[in-house]
Amino acid sequence: MPASTEPPSPLAAAWAALRANTPGRLAYALRLTLVCCGSGLIALWFEIPDPALIVYLGLFLNRPDRTSGVMLAVVMQLFVTVLIALLVPVTALLIDTPFWRTMAMGGLSFGLMFLGSASKLRPFAPTMALITAYVLDLLGSLPGGELATRGLLYAWLFVGVPAGVSILADLLLAPSPRRLAGGLLARALASAADLLDAPGDATRTQFEALRRQAAIGAPGLLKLARMEGALRPGSAAAYRSAAAATAHILAAVDLLDRQPDADLRQALADALAPTLRAMAAILAGGGYPVAIDPPCWPKVPADLAPALAALTQAITGFTTTPPPMPATARAEKSGFFAADAFSNPAHVEYALKVTIGAMLCYLLFALWDWPGIHTAMITCYIVGLGTAAETIEKLSLRIIGCLVGAGLGLATIVYVLPAITSITGILLVIAVGMFLAAWVAAGDARIAYAGFQLAFAFLLCSLQGHGPGFDLSVARDRVLGVLLGTGMSYLVFTRLWPVSVASTIDPAIARLVALLRQAAGADGAMREARVSRAMAAATTLRRSMELASFEPERLRPAPEWIETRHDLLARINRLESPLLLAQPSAEAELEAVARDAETLAAFPPPESDTAVSSPPPMPPAAA
Repeated sequence: MPASTEPPSPLAAAWAALRANTPGRLAYALRLTLVCCGSGLIALWFEIPDPALIVYLGLFLNRPDRTSGVMLAVVMQLFVTVLIALLVPVTALLIDTPFWRTMAMGGLSFGLMFLGSASKLRPFAPTMALITAYVLDLLGSLPGGELATRGLLYAWLFVGVPAGVSILADLLLAPSPRRLAGGLLARALASAADLLDAPGDATRTQFEALRRQAAIGAPGLLKLARMEGALRPGSAAAYRSAAAATAHILAAVDLLDRQPDADLRQALADALAPTLRAMAAILAGGGYPVAIDPPCWPKVPADLAPALAALTQAITGFTTTPPPMPATARAEKSGFFAADAFSNPAHVEYALKVTIGAMLCYLLFALWDWPGIHTAMITCYIVGLGTAAETIEKLSLRIIGCLVGAGLGLATIVYVLPAITSITGILLVIAVGMFLAAWVAAGDARIAYAGFQLAFAFLLCSLQGHGPGFDLSVARDRVLGVLLGTGMSYLVFTRLWPVSVASTIDPAIARLVALLRQAAGADGAMREARVSRAMAAATTLRRSMELASFEPERLRPAPEWIETRHDLLARINRLESPLLLAQPSAEAELEAVARDAETLAAFPPPESDTAVSSPPPMPPAAA
């Protein structure tokens, strides 16, 4: 993106993400719908309690590729099994003692949320805390130990049914990681050909997005493919070579597109674009190209010769020269806890904020004897993230999804359910609602969470038991519970140890510059790995800058402060291609960027909290 171009507003970006029909999105949404309908059929046929929860869990016990989807379902089922095994012995001790049950809920919540901020359990700890608190809350509504034990065993089925259906659907229908990696590389190469043929802002934006997706996503997909045994050693080496060569090709095309001579760009496009499209077609078809003839280059200035030499080498050795594994990769691995787990107070503060908000909501609906709004407590675990901006964004998505889902559920109760007389009719209702929610959930991260909330509100309204339900108070209680939880989380995260996202931007820029310096001093595979990490860090940094608009006015930095960081990030992005191709001029520009970054860091936003927060945990739906 040019430095002078302002990023789109959050509303415009969300609308574009809602309409975007990205490759694989429709198939993923249909598979999610099938998993939800299969889980609902089993729950309704065998009359398992709380079928709405079973259908909802089927929505996020899945992933776009089959390997990570199966792994997620298995891990969650093992976790629930261990959790229930631990809760069964203490059920008799806590079921009749509200005080100790509340103390246990608060203590376990704090401990798990601390692990979610300061350890490698970050993707799972919020979900673990949510389920633990919810199960302990349910113990108070059961009259005896035997019923409590039966309830815990049913809780095992709540996860076991959708996990089993999800595993079956993944094994039969989900694409393999190898196929997804090939398709990602193919789209990146095709976008490079489009940029050469029709340079402009639209093609440049698409090229940059696909380039980053290929650099960040392809290595992970290939690692999953090796884990599931779908790649023979020869094919694994070929795909590793293709991923590395694609990064070099895209970097060279990026440099070629910056040339001001239109005639020279057109001559280069005529020579290179057909080759890239042919390679992309082979990758998209499930194979990989070999024995590629290099293009016949036109006469170019001396400054372009290194880029063309890198292009020729990457194309001719596209699948025959796999990069060696970095020798220092093992040394860069971290331990279970973060380096500052017991020294940075941000971890304790984060755990306390989430726990305080959740326990206040629990005490309120317990004192009011209003269990229907128990979603207030769940909301605090779901929306509580590391900074105020991230938390408020999740609050906004949760409210929007809840209102839309409740509205659809009310319309279903009034106009559709009176005509339903069989399980088939109920499943059709579930299919329509879940497809709408799955389409949103399968989209961009800006809108995905709203899809999960839409699904939950819709299911609680339209699937109240094992047959058509007509209780309108369910929708009312659901909405009020979400509003109470969002209000409580907003107050806690903006008033109690508030952390502005602006406080994370300058340290993130400093880490990004340091990573690029390390890449400049490395060779071969280590240089490629560090440039890839820098691209991922730059993507996260850009997202943090976008989130600044969600913060309250007293925490939000001035627009000029954000704009200067956007300009600096644009300069950093322009360094990625020269550094990857080891261009001589890159290091001088990198040092200039480093000096400007140090100058900007000396001027933090007024009245901002300059303490760096811990990396925020993933929300339970994403985990």
